[in-house]
Amino acid sequence: MNVHLKRWLVVSGAAVVIATGVVVGGSYWRLESNLKTVDLAKEITHPRPPSTPGRPLNILLIGKDDGRSDTAMVVQLNAKGDTARVISIPRDTMVPRPRCGNNPPAALAMFNSAFSTGGAACTVATVEQMSGMRIDHFVQIDFNGFRDVIDRLGGIDVTMPEAIDDEKSGLHVPAGPTKLDGTQALAFVRTRYSIGDGSDLNRIKNQQLFMRALSEKLANENWLASPQKTLELADILTRSIVTDSEIGSIAQLADLAGKLTALKPDAITYVTLPTETYLPDPNRVQPKQPEADALWQAA
Repeated sequence: MNVHLKRWLVVSGAAVVIATGVVVGGSYWRLESNLKTVDLAKEITHPRPPSTPGRPLNILLIGKDDGRSDTAMVVQLNAKGDTARVISIPRDTMVPRPRCGNNPPAALAMFNSAFSTGGAACTVATVEQMSGMRIDHFVQIDFNGFRDVIDRLGGIDVTMPEAIDDEKSGLHVPAGPTKLDGTQALAFVRTRYSIGDGSDLNRIKNQQLFMRALSEKLANENWLASPQKTLELADILTRSIVTDSEIGSIAQLADLAGKLTALKPDAITYVTLPTETYLPDPNRVQPKQPEADALWQAA
């Protein structure tokens, strides 16, 4: 998550539900009243990267867990709207953090400290500073809402590359095909210590695997056929997300959903910010250059 949500997870699947919820009679106003927004124009006072014509639409997806940003991904929808790229940012990446509100800038800090310092707006500003790209919108989802959404979808089928027996996350699943319910899915996208070398990079692989499985489910199943189920999903989502004010209405989310849900699963690519060990602390990483800058500029 790096869920996402993550996340692509939030926008590709959840926004479909929100969009459909627009046409559910009097439910519109209930869903609208659920939404919470942040005005980035007021929160970010320093100069931001320009919004140039013909560039991708950049959406930052944030997975929130106990007041921290546990997951961050940038979804880039190309100008034609027919392909997208999802860039995962490891949360323990050491990067410069700009001034956020009354908090002074930091020459180097863990990436996920931006959220605890100044919320989503500070995370947006940090991504813009490290990438040089304009972040057009953000969607932040609470992990409990993510769990509930997966349950309402009836679970997600995932082919596990290896068995996971993780006491810390509580996930115990065999290798091979399995269906994850909401609680298992949340544990899966958070598990790190029992897989690979226990780093955040391995967790990101799980998150990207899960998002592929989710996008395939959304593409192959007509799970919006039930108006009642649609409304229930939309209610869960609108109570679980925070967005920037520019997309902070049902109509604006529906417009964004229309752009994203037109994508086929094979039109979405998943990449991770290139990193290397941060020598002063081997438990942290830093962007690997020139590969990291090349990735941001490749859009």
